[in-house]
Amino acid sequence: MKQNKTVAITAVLFLILSTVFAMSGDGGQQPVKQENGNEAVQVQSEQVQQAGKVQSSTDEQSKSNAPVKDWFGYDTGMNEEKFKEHQEAYIQRWIGIQESREKEKGFKWENEKLEKNIRERRKQNALILYQQRLNINAIPKFEKFGIKLMDYFAGYDAHGVEPYTYATTISQVVVHGFVTSTGVDSAKYPIYELKPIEILKGDFYYDKLPEKITVKVFGKFKEDQEIIAFLGTNFNTKIKKNLKDIALETIGTALRVIDKTKIYEGLYYIGEIDDIKSKIREIDTVNDTPNFYKIKF
Repeated sequence: MKQNKTVAITAVLFLILSTVFAMSGDGGQQPVKQENGNEAVQVQSEQVQQAGKVQSSTDEQSKSNAPVKDWFGYDTGMNEEKFKEHQEAYIQRWIGIQESREKEKGFKWENEKLEKNIRERRKQNALILYQQRLNINAIPKFEKFGIKLMDYFAGYDAHGVEPYTYATTISQVVVHGFVTSTGVDSAKYPIYELKPIEILKGDFYYDKLPEKITVKVFGKFKEDQEIIAFLGTNFNTKIKKNLKDIALETIGTALRVIDKTKIYEGLYYIGEIDDIKSKIREIDTVNDTPNFYKIKF
């Protein structure tokens, strides 16, 4: 009997000690206060809000690191911050080229206000050239084609070269194709649809050779007329983030193909088609257009 009582007392003591340690937690910490229903809901709500903030922050960071597309829907491979830095470096490089030429000639503006206005205009011009992917680092190399180092907004007449060589440097797309239909827009501006035979510049804008390209062309062309058109946009064009949705305009005068091989600019014969196409490709190679967003300015 005495042995049974000892066992019973030991069991009771073990039960009491187990309960105490369970309430106090590990290592003799203070007992944990049990939360009521409202407190539990509040804690859960705060956790959800905190998780939302973390997710929002993650989404913003992901968005800021996402590649930016340019005005024509092309993936630049840069996030927004890098894209702006690249663009600003280009603008400052362009302004530097112009001011360096003025300094070499000893030219000075009459007053600071006029100089500031000119600088702002050059910034706007530089942005247009950036949109056109003109590689300003390559401008000196264009001299082999007769294109001189000067303000591109002076136009091809100032360069004293064939318009198509100048137009090649600032157009987004150069297409050799046939006029398949003609019409006018709401402003009575001529609109043509071209069926491409070949994209001589800017093929990276398209997944495959498009069935048609809608363009606004200076000059009158008949259906089935074979031409080489230099296409782009001016600063008044509304960019739609997709080149296929934009009615491109001609940069300079479209070239007419006569008898399948002879190229005419207006009424003037300027060469054979293979030679002209070869020069267009060579100019584009010098400009390094596909790698524009990788070039340091």
